Amino acid sequence: MSREYKFLMKKRLGIVTVGGDCSGLNSIIRGAVVRADMIGCELFGIYRGFFGLFPESFNCVSLTAKDIGEELLTSSGSILCSDTKSFTTNLEHGRSQKEILQLVCDGYKKLSLDGLIYIGGDGSLTILKELLDYAPDLMNVVAIPKTIDNDVNGTDFSVGFSTAVEVVADAISKVRSTAKSHQRTIIVEVMGRDAGFIALYAGVASGADIILVPEFEFEMSRVVSRVKENYDSGKKYCIIIVAEAVEAVNLKHQDSIPCGESSKYHLIKYKGIGQYIADYLKNVGFESRAVILGHIQRGGTTVILDRIIGTSFGVEAVNSLIAGERSIMLCYRGKQIEKISISELMRGINKRLDESDICVKIAHNLGVYIGESCSL
Repeated sequence: MSREYKFLMKKRLGIVTVGGDCSGLNSIIRGAVVRADMIGCELFGIYRGFFGLFPESFNCVSLTAKDIGEELLTSSGSILCSDTKSFTTNLEHGRSQKEILQLVCDGYKKLSLDGLIYIGGDGSLTILKELLDYAPDLMNVVAIPKTIDNDVNGTDFSVGFSTAVEVVADAISKVRSTAKSHQRTIIVEVMGRDAGFIALYAGVASGADIILVPEFEFEMSRVVSRVKENYDSGKKYCIIIVAEAVEAVNLKHQDSIPCGESSKYHLIKYKGIGQYIADYLKNVGFESRAVILGHIQRGGTTVILDRIIGTSFGVEAVNSLIAGERSIMLCYRGKQIEKISISELMRGINKRLDESDICVKIAHNLGVYIGESCSL
C-alpha cells in the first residue's frame, strides 16, 4: 500500500439510505464500497435508515468489494433497505425529537465511526440538519441528494430522477396506443410532491399535449379548449400529464397531518387530480381515462446518468470524508461534482420549476399547455 494511504487503515465509515427508495442508490453504495476497499477503509452499511442505529433494531454490517457485484449498477432500490418512517414512527410512539436524535448519535458512537455517508431527499436532509445542530461536534457527514422528484436545491439532478423520467416516458408510450385506438383522452398522474420535474421532463420527452405541474396554476377551461383543439384538428386523442400535487379550484388536498409533538413533520394525502380531470372531461363530452403510475416510478433498470452520478457521488463521498471534510452535500452541476455546506443548503432546500428551465421553454415553444403562469 502506498505511503499516501497508510494512515487510512483505521478509518471506519458508515453509509445509510434515508427516506424513499429510487434507482441509483445501489450505484452510490457500490461506488463507496469499492473506493473504501481500495484505499483500506472499513465501510459499514446501516440497514433500514435510522432504524439500523436505534438500540432495539441495531443492524449494521461491514461491506467489502468482494460482496458488491456490478449488477448493483442497474438494480433499483437499496440493498441496505430504505425507510421513510423511522423518525415519524418514533415521534408517534411518544419519543421526543431530542430522544430520537440522541439515539442516532448513540448508534454512530457505537460503531466508532469516523464519518457517515448520508443519502437522502429534501425531508431527510432537513432531519440531517437538525441532527448536526443537535450534535455539531460528533458527526462527520457527507450528504448525497437522491429523490425522483429532483427537488433538492444546489444540484442539477438528484440520483433517481433520470430513471423515473425514463419509466414515465415509457409508460406514456404504452398508453398512447390505446388513446389512439379508442380516440380518447388519457390523463397520466405521476409523482411530484412539491415540484413538477417528473411531469414536465417526461411530458416533453414523450410529446404530451398538456402538462400540469404544481408551480404553474392552470384553468380547466384552457385544458378543455386544448383537448377540443386536438379532436377538431383530426388528432382525435389527447395525452395529459399531471403531477400528483396539482390542485384544482374544486379539489384541494387535505391539511397536513402532524406526526408527534413536532409540527415540522407531517403527511399530506393527495386526493387524485388525475381522476378529477378525467371526470371533468367526461362531463363535458370527452371520453377520458386516468392512469396513476404510482410506485412503478421508483423502479426500473437504472439509466446511465443515474449510474454515473451515483457512482461518482459514492466515490467522492469517501474521498471527502477521508480528506476531513464534513457537513457538506455533494452536487452534480454541469457534469462536475461540486460541494456545498449543509447550512448553505438549508437556506433554500427545495428546488422548484421556474420559467428559466429548459423544458419549460421547450414546452412553450411547442405549444404545450403548462399553465397560466408561464408567460414566456
